[in-house]
Amino acid sequence: MRIRTDESTTGDHRTPREQAVAAFTALALPVRVSLPSIVTLVEQSRKTHISIASSSLLNGTEICGLWLSRDTDDLIFHVETDSEHHRQQIVCHELAHMILRHDEVAGPTLHGVLGADSLGIAFGRSDFRDEFELAAEALADLLTGAIRTSTKEPAGFEGVFG
Repeated sequence: MRIRTDESTTGDHRTPREQAVAAFTALALPVRVSLPSIVTLVEQSRKTHISIASSSLLNGTEICGLWLSRDTDDLIFHVETDSEHHRQQIVCHELAHMILRHDEVAGPTLHGVLGADSLGIAFGRSDFRDEFELAAEALADLLTGAIRTSTKEPAGFEGVFG
């Protein structure tokens, strides 16, 4: 299991938005980026494998995304959705927690709820009122924005062909 400190926050005195912008800038993403390329980048950074799957168990609950941080890999589960943008936002939110290394600091988790002692640490996405969730959502917004922007045609091309 990854090391967790006893601090109740990351010790970072920046606002959640400032933390997200700093983390996004540090990623130094290429001009063209996709969800798979971000997953690969996070896998390389964390030296782990990330699996992503939908889970019908989350449907109808307050949790639309769940990250299980284990010793050997990371698992992301998301609600079943027909919206690619919704799925992308949920997955990017969980990836943002990884990028921000929220598994290395003490904070709100579902650890006790799921009995995750043998699984690792479970993080559920449902409440955006604490600094961890605000920072992760702000970073997810930046990541999904980068994905959307990189799918556009080269500068000027869209202006000519609409």
